[in-house]
Amino acid sequence: MKRLPIIFIIFTFAAIFMLNGCEGEVCPPNAMAYAKFTMVNQHGTAVAPTVPTSIIGQITTDVTVYDTLDNGEIIERIVEDSIISDTLINKESKMSTFKVPLSYSDETTFIISYDGEQQDYITIKHRNIPYFMSVDCGTMMFHEATEVTHSYGIDSVVIVNPNIDNYEKENFRIYFTVSDTQ
Repeated sequence: MKRLPIIFIIFTFAAIFMLNGCEGEVCPPNAMAYAKFTMVNQHGTAVAPTVPTSIIGQITTDVTVYDTLDNGEIIERIVEDSIISDTLINKESKMSTFKVPLSYSDETTFIISYDGEQQDYITIKHRNIPYFMSVDCGTMMFHEATEVTHSYGIDSVVIVNPNIDNYEKENFRIYFTVSDTQ
């Protein structure tokens, strides 16, 4: 009878160790790769637009469209070079940095809309790098920025770190000319 508590304790510890051994892999909380942009003036000091600013992601791809004919028949057709847009950041105030995902195609365009009045465009060409984490966590997509172009409202865009992964670091610096009296 005195051995029963000892045997119960031994079985309890064995069960705890076996259950811990079967624990699944812990996946990282930030499984998405985001490109981080910083807006700076000509001196390299962070600046923020004074109006609510939106960031719109845009890609060009082929889209399958299903049309219904008068007789009820549905036909499938492909519309080539369709532009797909999605608002990633909506009317953010005093934003000097922002993080946005890149597309799985080899080129992503971002539209920076200043209160709907003025727009700047940034196009990033990038190489996609699939990264297999594990069977439980799946695959992540990292990117390597190879080229960046921009519209005329921006002075320049510099690639600070071309490797876009799930570590939070600055990847691009957007330069604006700002008067020194502001």
